[in-house]
Amino acid sequence: MKIATTKERILQYIDYKGISKQTFFKETGLKRGFLDADKLHTSIPDTFIATIIATYPEINLNWLLTGHGSKLKSESADFIGKEIEVDNADLPVKRNRIPFYDDVSTIGGINDCVATMDSSSPSEWIDAGDWFPEATAAIRHYGDSMVEYPSGSILALKRVNDTRLIMNGHNYVIETTEYRVTKQLQDQGDRFMAYSTNRETYPDGNLIHAPFPVPKDAILHIDLVLGCVTKEYSSGAIQIRK
Repeated sequence: MKIATTKERILQYIDYKGISKQTFFKETGLKRGFLDADKLHTSIPDTFIATIIATYPEINLNWLLTGHGSKLKSESADFIGKEIEVDNADLPVKRNRIPFYDDVSTIGGINDCVATMDSSSPSEWIDAGDWFPEATAAIRHYGDSMVEYPSGSILALKRVNDTRLIMNGHNYVIETTEYRVTKQLQDQGDRFMAYSTNRETYPDGNLIHAPFPVPKDAILHIDLVLGCVTKEYSSGAIQIRK
């Protein structure tokens, strides 16, 4: 019996969803032509898979890559949190799935409302793949004070369990009893100074995003930012920044 390829399963999903290929290309931003009949057995980049899952989060990734299980996540709940064994020359053998808290966000300034990852259930489990093999979670980032992280991008995080190991000048998501922010940290004894990478100033020369102190005894969690994932909708590309 002929085994369908990942591209053929994409076509099956398009048919199941009742949309045209033109609509699929418009919604994902992927280049037209890679689903042509003469290209169904050629390789598909990881970035295409990431784009499809980001656009249609209901798709069961295990089914898309291997053909095992149901098309939809809701019909394959037993799969959540497990590694995928992939028999596909286009992709690595094992995938790294981490919890994505889409309702838990970070901003460049100070956020009045904090929803901790400890008290929230993951919105879904996403594939960190080979991009961020050490990642332990992912959340959204908003704002413009950290120029390397576009507003709306997803940050891949690694929990820091020992604050003595904080590396000065590196970017961290720091959560206190009052707010959650993404900043560069400098250790100053009983506190960290939190700096923005956006150096814009007011007309009088003062920084718009001024540094501020974070008392260590007010900190609930610190996570090292490993990088971010953002979609360029104009081109459909997935940009990976580490």
